[in-house]
Amino acid sequence: MMVGAAQAQQCSNTQFVQRVYSDLLFRQPAASESMFYSNAVQSSGRQPVASSIVGSQEFNIDLLGANPLVVSGFYQRFLGRNPTATEAQFFLALEPTNDSSIIAVLLGSAEYRSRAIQLNPGICSEDQRLVNQMFHDLLGRNATQSELTFFGGQPASTTANAILGSNEYFTALINDAYLRMLRRPASPTEISFFVAPLKSAARPQEDLLSILAGSTEYCNQAGVQPPPAFVLQTASDVFAGLNSVTLPANLDTLPAVQFGPFEAAASASVLGLQVTSASNDATITLLNGNITRLNSQIATLNTLLAGQALTITDLTNTLFGAAPTLSAAQAAQTDAQDKIAAAVASVGASNSLVQNAQSNLSLGDDALKAGDYSTAIKRYRLAFLLAGNALH
Repeated sequence: MMVGAAQAQQCSNTQFVQRVYSDLLFRQPAASESMFYSNAVQSSGRQPVASSIVGSQEFNIDLLGANPLVVSGFYQRFLGRNPTATEAQFFLALEPTNDSSIIAVLLGSAEYRSRAIQLNPGICSEDQRLVNQMFHDLLGRNATQSELTFFGGQPASTTANAILGSNEYFTALINDAYLRMLRRPASPTEISFFVAPLKSAARPQEDLLSILAGSTEYCNQAGVQPPPAFVLQTASDVFAGLNSVTLPANLDTLPAVQFGPFEAAASASVLGLQVTSASNDATITLLNGNITRLNSQIATLNTLLAGQALTITDLTNTLFGAAPTLSAAQAAQTDAQDKIAAAVASVGASNSLVQNAQSNLSLGDDALKAGDYSTAIKRYRLAFLLAGNALH
């Protein structure tokens, strides 16, 4: 009876592919991708599918920060900027490699040192400013006085490698992976279980992400489970499209949204799995907080790229609850109509995102006629967002 209950809670292969795309690539799969990987799950298993995704070019582009409109990566985290297309292409050519090697290169650069010196004006020694910034970027804390003194006399590469090889760094890496994949922090037992094998792994973050994706706990309702065995399985074939991503030539001039992986994955889940999310009140409560904050940023970026104007007053009213006006609702309606028209011309009216956008536009029109400007603006904003995503 227990086995049957566990099987009933396990998500389907299609649901697994949708969720693993959301968690690892921060978007929903196209129909062709969903079919390809659902078949791969059937023949190879879930961990091999996750391994193929984290080994893909698209995943590495996100990791480096070369997809800055979706999630921040190494360049945003360590240098505070987007990479140029040339820089991104250089590091992509090194993949798959040890992420620590790429991080060490960035932290050892003159640009990183200059930025660290500027960000730590309260420390007299420039070498110690660099040390403190490394601790802040890699461990999320300032260095102690003894750490500043010890590492302040060491080469930058020595400091970076010491931090990247520490138990504290791997504890943070494990916790981040658990939050991203299982929506909870790792327990002390789980941290202790994974630290040693991850230290000898070629790509510890990617290996742990794929292992957690293949675990019993992931994508089901079975509750907290013991840590999965650290056994790496051969990756399945990669969907061709994930290895043929074109980097924009103006990558370094694009605005960079500072999304963390968990936030980006949550946003993708909401956009692509609205029906499923609606059946889970607890999940909706959690994700709606992210949606409220992220929708304004995404809408702003889409507007900048499309050359349209959304006023600061309009955004402030939408975000902070000021009484919405008829003119604000009509402006949002016009923005949504224009974006949907562009999406229809680009991808066709049969596209699922376009159809969803048109549905929300219609609901917004109904609310506008009824004088419910707040609901109308929300529906128009969602229609604008969905149509914008259809264009990308």
